[in-house]
Amino acid sequence: MKTIEVTVTRTINGTPDQVFDVWLDTRSPGGPWFGAERVLLNAVVDGVFYIGMKQGERGRPHYGRFIQLERGRTIEHTWMSESTHGLETTVTITLTARDGKTDFVLRHVGLPDDDDGRGHERGWNWFVSRAEERFTR
Repeated sequence: MKTIEVTVTRTINGTPDQVFDVWLDTRSPGGPWFGAERVLLNAVVDGVFYIGMKQGERGRPHYGRFIQLERGRTIEHTWMSESTHGLETTVTITLTARDGKTDFVLRHVGLPDDDDGRGHERGWNWFVSRAEERFTR
């Protein structure tokens, strides 16, 4: 199966450590876990996560395992859902300090080259925008 990658970049008004902490905090707007119907999150290397998201009336489970966590620098995990068609894809977030802010780069690789795979760009842009808004208040 042909695969694609999605990249989302922003400059966020927070330090890399602050952005890292908010992204992994299930209780704070600004990460993909916040507001889900159900979240199980063990944010350690080899720790797993489950997110039960609602899309319309349907439940949309997402699963993964953390590969790398380096506070203020990198978050890397696998990502599987109905939209990846069972493929274990990889999400890598790189945080770089710049002038009191953070350059945030999210790269999602291994997505199926179809509407479901391409839809991740819209989804990640929405989550990253929430993180950006979290630091502009």
